[in-house]
Amino acid sequence: MAPKRTERLLNLLIALLERKQGYSKEELRRVIPPYAAAGDEAFERMFERDKADLRDLGLPLESFSDDSYFDADLHTVRYRIDPHRYRLPAVRFTTDESAVLNLASRMWQQASLSSAAGRAVRKLSARGVDPGQDVLLGVEPRIRATEPAFGPLLEAIVRRRPVSFGYQRPEAEAPQTRRLQPWGIGNRFGHWYVVGHDEDRDAERTFRLSRMTTPVVSRPGTYTIPEGFTVAGALASLVQRTPSEIATVAARPGTALSLRPPAGGEPAAEAEAAPHPDPADPDWERFTVPYSDTEILAEELAGHGPHVRVLDPPTLRDAVVRRLRAARDLADRAPVPRADRDAPAPPRTQRTSRDDLTRLLDLVPYLMEHPGADLAATARLFAITPAQLVKDLELLFVCGLPGYGPDQLIDASWEEGAIYLGNADELSEPVRLSVDEAGALIVGLQALGAVPGIGQRPAVESALAKISSAASDAIDLTASLHADVAGDGDGLLPTLQRDVRDGRRVVLEYLVPHRDEVTRRSVDPWRLFSANDVWYLQGWCYRSGGVRNFRLDRIRSVSPDGDALVDRERIAEHDRTDTEVELFTRSEDDVEVTVLLSPRGRWVADHFDAEAAVEAGNPAGDGTGDGASWDGWLLARLRVGTTAWLPGLTTRAGGDVRVLAPDDVSAACSTWIDDALAVANATLPS
Repeated sequence: MAPKRTERLLNLLIALLERKQGYSKEELRRVIPPYAAAGDEAFERMFERDKADLRDLGLPLESFSDDSYFDADLHTVRYRIDPHRYRLPAVRFTTDESAVLNLASRMWQQASLSSAAGRAVRKLSARGVDPGQDVLLGVEPRIRATEPAFGPLLEAIVRRRPVSFGYQRPEAEAPQTRRLQPWGIGNRFGHWYVVGHDEDRDAERTFRLSRMTTPVVSRPGTYTIPEGFTVAGALASLVQRTPSEIATVAARPGTALSLRPPAGGEPAAEAEAAPHPDPADPDWERFTVPYSDTEILAEELAGHGPHVRVLDPPTLRDAVVRRLRAARDLADRAPVPRADRDAPAPPRTQRTSRDDLTRLLDLVPYLMEHPGADLAATARLFAITPAQLVKDLELLFVCGLPGYGPDQLIDASWEEGAIYLGNADELSEPVRLSVDEAGALIVGLQALGAVPGIGQRPAVESALAKISSAASDAIDLTASLHADVAGDGDGLLPTLQRDVRDGRRVVLEYLVPHRDEVTRRSVDPWRLFSANDVWYLQGWCYRSGGVRNFRLDRIRSVSPDGDALVDRERIAEHDRTDTEVELFTRSEDDVEVTVLLSPRGRWVADHFDAEAAVEAGNPAGDGTGDGASWDGWLLARLRVGTTAWLPGLTTRAGGDVRVLAPDDVSAACSTWIDDALAVANATLPS
């Protein structure tokens, strides 16, 4: 952080807002003390950098000339910021609109869009939105893009930069390099896609992000997005593939329950799909599995390791074996990055003066709207420490209008933890929403429209209309970014939502995959949320004696638990609607594991909330002296309640995940891979 530079930028901004006729460069040099104290060359560099910073923040810095005949004469060029273009329009939001805006802002699990949505809600706090308001709607969808390509592609779209990347088509033998002018990113059927102009084919093409094999590289040049294009419209033509192929597999009795057809009552036409002893080996049960995508089914089959073998078709068997061999190759690869149980967390991105200025421009309107705001609560809202907030207030205290006399400086006081600001008229209104801020909220609200129990609320439509009218320049991003909410778990969502609303205890028949066991659970339900395109029920599980999350697609049945109602006191004690929903419940009995993740496997650290991570390709971090060989790989430390599922993860990931520690878990994973290969090789024709 550079407080002096932040102070200079803030004083420059206030000056540019204050005078309708603006300032010439020489006038600014006289009234801004750091400019006046600098030499000619230093001032020129300082001024050009400050202008760029203000414009990069999306602030409407204008330059104009007193005399149109002398535009090239720098002495006649003046600078100003139009307050009407700078300030958020005068819209107000109701309590219901505030609730859905908070929910829309919390939908994004992608870091950049989550931050943008959070900033937008803080700005709107001066327009009636309460950032700390409990949502209390019972359903909280989440949108997450774990693919490494998401961030670079979104940045390329915003900046209109062409890109290149390696891409593996399902029917191709090897990846190919593709050159694309990206127009938009959207998700459909649980997958993220980018749509744009394929320069090599000279046509519009769609690419699935999970099939990109190399990092996205920005290339020189620019382009325009066709008028009327929307990524939602482009992806609407994608049709979900219905199962068109039949695989014959064998599994050990009592295993691979997620693959097996439902037990009992199969129609005669489906009798052949039911498990029956394998004629070649009665210790195995044979059954059929319908599928549409070889790689998707191969991933699931590989995850069952030695408990499953593919009998037909050969292409599916080969795809499973390829994954198993890739897992074996990774397990054998040396030298191995150091499995340091005390691996440091990723280095924090250094905060810049622009970051600090952005926060101050949000902070001042909030404090003007909330006189007497509590210092500690305000610090939490802006995700800073109370000490940093005091530093912000001390900086504001020395900023103000040119002249900087007592009556021109911002008045700030925070005695006894209550904050009051005064004499800050130029900054009292929130800054207009930026493209990414408005876009994140608009796309979130659009996605809410499809969620049962929320999309039908009038507040969704009215909030969407107000945000759109208040930030018309966000339309480009909303056309180029689209997010669908995950499917509802075989139609269970409305049923469970009713149970949550009515406070009824339920009995679940629930599949536990790593134990290949269907369990019976009595649960007090209190929230439904989605993450990674999967819906979960959160509640108190009486069998486990704690808060648990249940995937809806693993719930085999739901029924009332007699006339029992949920324990409201327990809900009040454990339910924290004003905090982030945690996908995994922490426990003192958790096991620490260290995993090595390929560039394609880095999603594991995000999905399982890694406690620490370090780049494996950094020689200073891996201790092998061979940092280049692990470029793009990540060492992550996870806390897990059970390690039973980790061997299946290594084979499912097919060379993208390796468990390094503890040693016994690493050894178990290696044995699992060997056993799976032995089963697969025994199945191969001689």
